[in-house]
Amino acid sequence: MAAAPLRLLPVLVTVALTLSACGQTSKDSSGDFKGDEKAVAQTVEDLQSAASKADGDKICDELLAADLVAKIKTVAQKTDPKGTCADGLKDALRDADSFELQVKKVAINGTTAIATVESDDTGDKKSTDSLTLTKAGAGWKISSLGSVS
Repeated sequence: MAAAPLRLLPVLVTVALTLSACGQTSKDSSGDFKGDEKAVAQTVEDLQSAASKADGDKICDELLAADLVAKIKTVAQKTDPKGTCADGLKDALRDADSFELQVKKVAINGTTAIATVESDDTGDKKSTDSLTLTKAGAGWKISSLGSVS
């Protein structure tokens, strides 16, 4: 059971980071959508922004669903019994390379959404990833990280 949360961290880093310390800029792809699709894309954009600032507290407190926070916290507590979700993200966020991320597609089915994103590191390599989001009040929270294709 612990293996699944361990796999989450590299995917989160791959998906989340868009800006490097050298000041790279990225296009806000949430403007390509309307309504709930825009709200889903905006959550991904907010994740990018918080990750670029290594703001694990904001990611855990505002952007991730409770189940995902619990999984990341479980990983953190393997090295520190008092570890938090933000502790679990700290090294991954600090050590990540620069990535450009664009939300390419949003599919909503009731209270669940899938955001398909394309990431591009500083070279020519691109990958497509999926994030699952769950409706939480008026907004959306990331509930699952898909695998990199």
